[in-house]
Amino acid sequence: MTSFALKSTLVAWLVCSASVALAQSDRARVMGLVTDGSGGALPGVTVTLQSRPLVSVVTDGTGRYITPWVTPGKYTITFELSGFETHTVTVQLGGGETGVLDQQLALAALSETVQVIAPAPAPPPEFRPPARPEPRPVDEKALASVCGPREARDFSVAIGRIVSHRDDPNRQLIGPRDVLRIDVGATQGVVTGQNFVVRRRFQTGDRSAPKKLATFAEQTAGLIQIVETQPNSSAAVVVYMCGEIYAGDTVEPLVAQPVFVTIPAGTPQFEEPARILTGEHGQSASADGQMMVIDRGIMQGVERGQRVTIFRRSAAVEGVPVTIGDGVIIAVRADSATMRIDHATDAVMVGDLIALHR
Repeated sequence: MTSFALKSTLVAWLVCSASVALAQSDRARVMGLVTDGSGGALPGVTVTLQSRPLVSVVTDGTGRYITPWVTPGKYTITFELSGFETHTVTVQLGGGETGVLDQQLALAALSETVQVIAPAPAPPPEFRPPARPEPRPVDEKALASVCGPREARDFSVAIGRIVSHRDDPNRQLIGPRDVLRIDVGATQGVVTGQNFVVRRRFQTGDRSAPKKLATFAEQTAGLIQIVETQPNSSAAVVVYMCGEIYAGDTVEPLVAQPVFVTIPAGTPQFEEPARILTGEHGQSASADGQMMVIDRGIMQGVERGQRVTIFRRSAAVEGVPVTIGDGVIIAVRADSATMRIDHATDAVMVGDLIALHR
């Protein structure tokens, strides 16, 4: 090659190099290394410069990248790779500058979505308590003779006992309108609509007396009506209450006494007094409106509706009666009767005396 040719070639190369250098003085680019959390190279990472148009490159097998030349300015650069968290960085690139920007990408948080396609389960059956049966109306006149204590008989006319509440077998206390179950049914002649009196036996007198010498009385707890029968059991609803009704109380058919008419007050027979045996539920003291049992009955001429005077013998003047109240006989039996206290000026006690009006 001639000297002229060599000179021409050299001049051309110098002019080209100067042009490239001049062109790159108003351009910028970015390069760097992308690794994972352990420092290992990450090939295949997409590096995108948010410009117009977008500039995007991919890291090589060693995790390195370099972008084309771009106009100097502020850029947002995004690093993306499936399975890793996307990372975004904002940089300012100056003219003729190659910025070095290394990045480390963390593993993306694992998430899992399970889609189950199946028919919705059927809703649970709605709980509905058993219907409470409606009893037949009971004549109020019959109810007048239900409540009160009475002297216990030598024989029992009870046909069965209360077992429990019908809908809650663990419940022992029965309340108004509750439905209970008794241990007798159609086999024993029980029929729907039949009314029964609920009784409870209690000891009277000396509570420390030997069993063979103990005395007893009975308390009426209420009235029930049969609403359903089975061969050997029945369901009944409480239609009237005189007091608490418990599982274990006995039941006997209601024998309603006719409504009594109070007999006009006569002359108190203080010379032949009756004596109070017991109060309601075995109480030894009673007050207005309560009932007590006396030791006189039909055999001694006692009548329902008969007025009585309640008294004690004076301690100051021997034999003189001291009146403490009055009442009326509401039920009679052979040798005893039930008295209702209408008015009392003192607590009426077991042992107090009763003057029947004649």
